[in-house]
Amino acid sequence: MKVSEAPKDVGRLAKALRILLLGVFVDLAFLLIVIFAHVATSSEALLIPAAVLGAGLITLSLASLAVGVTYAWSAFPVHRRAMAFVVGLTLAVLIAHLYVVGLPPASDAHAVSGTIGTQIVSGDKDGNGNPILTVTSSQTGQQLNVTVTASGSEALANIQLNAPSHLLGTGFTKPLSYSDPLGPGSSAVGTWTLPTQQTRLNITYQSLNCYNTGSKNYGCIMDEVFYVPEAMGVLSGQHCATTISNCHMEHPYLVSALIAGGMAVFGTYNAVGWRIVPALLGTFCIPLLFGIAWKVSGDKRVAYISALLLSFDVMFFSQSSGALLDVPEVFFGLAAFFSYFAGLRVWKLDKYIISGIFLGVAGLAKETAIFIALAFLTYVLLFGEGTRGARVYSIFKVALVLALVFAAGLQAYDSTLGSPAMPTFVQHVGYVLSYGSSLKADKLACQPTTGYWCKFPNDPGGAPILPTDWILYYSPVSYFATSVSVCPNTVNGVCQGGQYSFVALAYYGVTNLIETWTVFVWAPLAALVVYRHFRRPQPVLEQFGFAEGGTPGPSVPDTTKFAGLALIFFLWTYIPYIFIFFTERVTYPFYFVPAIPAVALGASYWLTRDWFPRRLMYVYVAMAFIFFFVYFPAKGFLPDWLRVIIGH
Repeated sequence: MKVSEAPKDVGRLAKALRILLLGVFVDLAFLLIVIFAHVATSSEALLIPAAVLGAGLITLSLASLAVGVTYAWSAFPVHRRAMAFVVGLTLAVLIAHLYVVGLPPASDAHAVSGTIGTQIVSGDKDGNGNPILTVTSSQTGQQLNVTVTASGSEALANIQLNAPSHLLGTGFTKPLSYSDPLGPGSSAVGTWTLPTQQTRLNITYQSLNCYNTGSKNYGCIMDEVFYVPEAMGVLSGQHCATTISNCHMEHPYLVSALIAGGMAVFGTYNAVGWRIVPALLGTFCIPLLFGIAWKVSGDKRVAYISALLLSFDVMFFSQSSGALLDVPEVFFGLAAFFSYFAGLRVWKLDKYIISGIFLGVAGLAKETAIFIALAFLTYVLLFGEGTRGARVYSIFKVALVLALVFAAGLQAYDSTLGSPAMPTFVQHVGYVLSYGSSLKADKLACQPTTGYWCKFPNDPGGAPILPTDWILYYSPVSYFATSVSVCPNTVNGVCQGGQYSFVALAYYGVTNLIETWTVFVWAPLAALVVYRHFRRPQPVLEQFGFAEGGTPGPSVPDTTKFAGLALIFFLWTYIPYIFIFFTERVTYPFYFVPAIPAVALGASYWLTRDWFPRRLMYVYVAMAFIFFFVYFPAKGFLPDWLRVIIGH
């Protein structure tokens, strides 16, 4: 009975999965409709269904994932160990992201109380006595006058006055809201009427950790200061122009819209809302890369190591932890590759159309996805199925769908949120290209504190980080960092015997060098394998255990396909920036993010060759994990002495 019931259970799970996936797409479609309706009408009432649909989208997506895993577990028992591995690794990375996703928080809550008529001072969150808020008050009869001053370096919001009995009166002369906080050094005056005689005041307020008092924008981790305000604009229905400070039309809009979706669910001024969507997309890049590596190589070991190495990359994790553009771009690019290699088909849409859709969406996340698309098209042309003519037709179909999705998506934005001076996607693309070409290094002020660039080529402040340094070495760039000083022995407020300090929270923009340096090994080996596929190889290659060559098409060995994929992906996502740099255009180290999955694939290819010692492979993976752990953003679970030793 159990044997006969098993196929029925699998069938039910498959049907449930199809229904849930349909629900995801329907929910997403309605969410987009509500967002565009909100943009058109600026109706605050539409924010409620947007939040409901956003929460529903997250719920349906998680339910689809759970049912999908259950279906795969039931339908393919022979692969349960592999499924357990990728699910466990994905959950571990998700937990790590959830641990840091709210750090640093957008604001910290404080409360202070004191006697009316005396000065009330609220110290900072580290408890060292530096004032954040100073309150002075006086009472004449039943009238209470209060002046609050932001006496620290942080802006303050949501300042509320409470007393044992209900307060009446006009309150503060300005709302002191998150959108218009009290800046450092500024004061606000309020007047209340006390129904009864009171002697004490209770004040609550929020100190804003991620608010730039100069630009008056929110954001903490690197370029969050650009994309968080833009997402707030999307959420509020603001129409953008190139002259508006919190509009960044030099990039497509999709990631800002995704960040706005997180804000709709978790709150506009909640750091979790800013970062949750990029964190989820970065996490789910891991099972996508696992599936790609497994389908192409046919070797589970290759898939295991590829997924592990992507999980252990410092820059990829840091970029996934912030409201930033690059990781969502990579997610949709990997989804395109996975759709192709898995042979996905939905209704009448074959794998080429589905891949083209994902590549178009990747372009809407960031325009540099063109390099991922070129890597995809190059791979299909060289290693795809069928005759050369069939492969040319396939890449034409992918390119056409990609272009249509990108053009339609960008036009939808330009027609709703765009500037009247830029009414079509063609003009928008022209602006993106012209803006990018204008970022000349010799026109930018030196910013040594960021570690990104200085005036080129002869600036006394330092030298830029070159694209060649991305795979060699450069000092880790700090996206955000705070430190804590601790005195183990304090007597009467005076530190005795010295103090020690350690990094409290830090996001670093540096790749896992243990992995990146392997490029100099696996890239030449992969190039030789690809060369052997198209030309007669040198006999010396036989001793390295390379697979047999073949003609382009279905007969290509898995080893050759996998080597070609890693090499093509890496070359298209890295080499163009070397040429771009020679035009004196600024190139940032985080431009390397799309190449990180290729590095993971290539390193796993090298580590799993028959001639590579198995024990050394385990040592290598352990070293990659140690490097990642040293630069993990938050280590509050470690004892202080160990954090001092780690130093990061």
